[in-house]
Amino acid sequence: MSLAHAAQRAVQLGGIYDGHELPKDINKWTVASATALAGQGLLAVARDNYPRDGGTFSYVASFAEVEVDVQTGMYRILDFLAYADVGTVIHPQALGGQILGRSIMGIGHAIGGQKFVYDQHYGLPLAKWFYNNTPTTILDVPFNMEWGAVGIPDPETPVGARGIGEPPVGGGCAAILNALSDALGDEVFRRAPVTADVILASLEAGRPIQYGQRANI
Repeated sequence: MSLAHAAQRAVQLGGIYDGHELPKDINKWTVASATALAGQGLLAVARDNYPRDGGTFSYVASFAEVEVDVQTGMYRILDFLAYADVGTVIHPQALGGQILGRSIMGIGHAIGGQKFVYDQHYGLPLAKWFYNNTPTTILDVPFNMEWGAVGIPDPETPVGARGIGEPPVGGGCAAILNALSDALGDEVFRRAPVTADVILASLEAGRPIQYGQRANI
């Protein structure tokens, strides 16, 4: 049976199958959304009542290799790896896309394209257009970018899986900052983005560095 046939059959059956009869314990916003979609196809909503002991969290460890031009302050990302602890992997392709996609978002925070600047007097955003707040593009993506998963089932969920969500964002940004810190010697970058002018300023401060030095973190 195709998805189209399943949706058609759900509309014919109605009730709990097409969203006209909803569970009593779901959130009011879920009720509003399901009600708006009722009768358009197969619709299933439910509240997660599976018992668990404590919270459920996902973790990502990220690793980056960068190459810095000490004459210009420009740098490029040569290699990147993100390894996730998200329980059982249900859909590898979807998980990989989420891990790498969110990692690229974090890389964008690190390299400076997504830099938010505000007027210090009025508090209004100044970098609100694409020409002065450039989105990350394919040209910013590392030459080699890979992902992996631990694959240990989570005992707190029915199928042993956990969501991936936002952890790759922090890992992507921090991996680049740490790799730059290692490449520039004793410098530690505590905020993003790290742009060419920031690197040149750190070099002018007398940080030890060798030309063409690479870093692995």
